[in-house]
Amino acid sequence: MAVHGFFSAAELLEFIDLADAKARAAWAVRHFARPTTPRRIRRVQGEPDAGAPTRWTPDRGGFTYEVQTSSGTRAGRLSWTDVHDRLTERLTPVRYGALRQAVEAEQAHEAAYVTCPLPYRTAELWDALFYRSWSRRSAALSLRSTAALNAIAPAAAAHPPLF
Repeated sequence: MAVHGFFSAAELLEFIDLADAKARAAWAVRHFARPTTPRRIRRVQGEPDAGAPTRWTPDRGGFTYEVQTSSGTRAGRLSWTDVHDRLTERLTPVRYGALRQAVEAEQAHEAAYVTCPLPYRTAELWDALFYRSWSRRSAALSLRSTAALNAIAPAAAAHPPLF
């Protein structure tokens, strides 16, 4: 569970593509330094300790994963080598290809986003002619990336469908 919740699909692809333990450790330092990286989530319904807050904290050569339950806090440490080993156990050429295609398609779509109504005459036209279709496609690509991630790093319990 600590590995599944830690990565987005794009981060998983980055991590898998790293050459060695030194590169993985350097990647982790950059990852934990990002201000937008979530370091806390709640476990979803169906997982052990549903609703319990979890937290990742950097540790030398890995991370510590904590689960705060009503009976106390449980913690475990994983090294980046352990994480890599767990991921490569389930990594097949087909799963890797699906992950790469999904992440690249999602990133290309994200790059095509128009942040404001220009060059559309009004915000309503921008919404009707661009944003709604862009948003629909974005959601579909996100689901595809998440499915590829789940094939390599499955959740302890299947997550409920979004739609």
